[in-house]
Amino acid sequence: MSQQQIPFTDIRVFYTRHGSARYISHLDVSRCFQRALARSHLPVWYTQGFNPHIYITFAMPCPLGYESRCETMDLRLISEVPMEEVRDRLNAALPPDFRVTRAAFPVHGTDDIACADYRVEVSSPQKGAAELEALFRGMLAQPEIPAEKRTKKGSKTIDLKPLIELRSLASDGSGLRMVLRLAAGNANNINPTLVFDTFSGLYEVELDCLRVEKLAVYTDNPIRDEEFE
Repeated sequence: MSQQQIPFTDIRVFYTRHGSARYISHLDVSRCFQRALARSHLPVWYTQGFNPHIYITFAMPCPLGYESRCETMDLRLISEVPMEEVRDRLNAALPPDFRVTRAAFPVHGTDDIACADYRVEVSSPQKGAAELEALFRGMLAQPEIPAEKRTKKGSKTIDLKPLIELRSLASDGSGLRMVLRLAAGNANNINPTLVFDTFSGLYEVELDCLRVEKLAVYTDNPIRDEEFE
């Protein structure tokens, strides 16, 4: 029986990335997990063709520089392994700034992703926290927020207004701390970098100390609080 004919089971791995892991590109994250799976000796399914490799896919991977509590990777196993063992064997093979929190059978498809929550810390060498907060709230209060979004087909102008929800915002002496809920998924995928690039250009404000952590990913459930599983 060829590898392609071997029955397999789809597994979803949930993991975090913090510390130095935020400086690793998605391509290198993929390579890191490929090597970790090989070292773990889990019974993974390989693709076919001239260059067989371990089958893995990532849903909405973090951009370079982001931290995350809620990354996911899908893989296939050709024999049964307890989910706790999948977690433990991967953690033993991964660098310390990646931690697998659990493994489970997938519930949702990537098409079900609708939005994501991000914690953002931002400051400016030009503006105090109070003025920065007033400007940011002013941008959100506009009837439209035009932004230039880069796509594979080039740049296009979109309206960020309906794609942003401010969940919380606090200011202190050093800057702003906020939680944003942004549209995500195949139809619209907005990240905080686009939001703050737009903000910086709109008010000609230089920003620094931008720190982003993805907190949760949600499905298109109308209640909008069902997490992607």
